[in-house]
Amino acid sequence: MQKALSRRWLSAIPKRYYVSAEQLTIMREKHFHLSKFADAVEKYAGMEPRRKTVQEQLEFGVSVIKDRSLLIESARYLQQEMLIRLARTIRSFQNLPYIVGINARIQDVYVKCWDWFVTLHQWTEKYGMVENASQEELYTKHLLEVFEDHGNIMHVMRQGIAEVRDLPSSDSVDFKYVDQFLTQFIMRRISWRVLAETHLALKSPKGSQFNGVFNLKCRPSLIALDAFSKAQYICEAEMGAAPEYVLKGDTNTTFEYIDAHLHYVLLELFKNSMRATTQRHKKFDLPKVVMRICHGNEITLTIHDRGGGIPPEVADNIWTYGFTTVQENKPSTINAYFPGMRGDSLDIEAIQGDKALAGWGFGLPLSRCYIEYLGGSISMNNMPGYGCDTIIRLPKLHSKNCGERLDFA
Repeated sequence: MQKALSRRWLSAIPKRYYVSAEQLTIMREKHFHLSKFADAVEKYAGMEPRRKTVQEQLEFGVSVIKDRSLLIESARYLQQEMLIRLARTIRSFQNLPYIVGINARIQDVYVKCWDWFVTLHQWTEKYGMVENASQEELYTKHLLEVFEDHGNIMHVMRQGIAEVRDLPSSDSVDFKYVDQFLTQFIMRRISWRVLAETHLALKSPKGSQFNGVFNLKCRPSLIALDAFSKAQYICEAEMGAAPEYVLKGDTNTTFEYIDAHLHYVLLELFKNSMRATTQRHKKFDLPKVVMRICHGNEITLTIHDRGGGIPPEVADNIWTYGFTTVQENKPSTINAYFPGMRGDSLDIEAIQGDKALAGWGFGLPLSRCYIEYLGGSISMNNMPGYGCDTIIRLPKLHSKNCGERLDFA
């Protein structure tokens, strides 16, 4: 990390934003322990992640149903890939600008990544690569214990980024580089969860409609209906009213996709559209939010609202992490309405934030990561003074070359 930071600037930073002397002592002891594994991190960080196409994953899932011994092969692949991707994540933290890297919350996430790597690496050192069914059971149980600790890291990370943006002279920080780091971090995090959840789903299949984490008959209209009802409830609770919803197009369409990813994205987009619409119009005369589904060579979802659009002077910032048009990050009251609300395990980083209508500035860029992870795209047609059309394009996952993005790795 860069080490040029004036004492005067550092003294102006609110104490809650950076690591205290006491915390620093604890962290140094922790880092001394972790430093024993620095060579292992460098070894795995130098390896290339191995990409599987969705078609390969689906074919393997069918094979596992017939031959359960293939779960050993799945565990071995996971054992190697988790270490490679965690090691690369650790290395990317080490290249952050100094003023970003010393943030206490970002340090917490960095140390957690080390902990996960060390825990998984020590298991491999003790037992070796998975060779039989009993080892596969042990490794899977160990992996579950590791992932139980993953739940709130995106929440911690976005708090850290918000604090960095509040720093005096934060204009000197290259936030384009920080945005690039965050995209890499989030993409890797998605990949960790998909790899782990795929293995777990192969061990305990949900039913004939599912192959690993993929719903073979994902129906966007049903996911949209559930996401909209949640967004509408949140909007009514926080703003006193919410627009209605209209679904058009190929509403019976089904395709292979990960339900939790699509649900998170639609929930975020509906919240944005509903907030803008409710703010712009009289509460007794709210225009409807319209979603259209088109099934052609790809699946296209378009969400249309009349919320006034995005002011041209800030339109270029909407995909920037931490940028928000909401002036105050108020704690959401929606916990009282949705106690313990969360999606399935892949939706954990949908993150307790899905209960808040707006305010953190992570919704759109995080949604883009989810969509682009499997080769899709998301764009916005902004009509200032009128509204927005948000367009999601999703590839058909059984196509030959469709698979997870690894250019972030």
